[in-house]
Amino acid sequence: MMRIEAAGLHARYGATQVLRGVDLAVAPGEVVAALGANGSGKSTLLRCIAGLLPHQGTVRFNGAPARP
Repeated sequence: MMRIEAAGLHARYGATQVLRGVDLAVAPGEVVAALGANGSGKSTLLRCIAGLLPHQGTVRFNGAPARP
């Protein structure tokens, strides 16, 4: 099981800031849903966590920093 933590995530597409200081912690065995309107940053959040999008802030898997 894996613990996922994100702290202070900020992400942009060009001049548009999409994520502003997002914090998230998902414990092993937990189920989490990201809900929101179109364009609210759900996919951007997942792309940052997966390392597919440049961002500011930290992402950790089981306490170890994620590699971009």
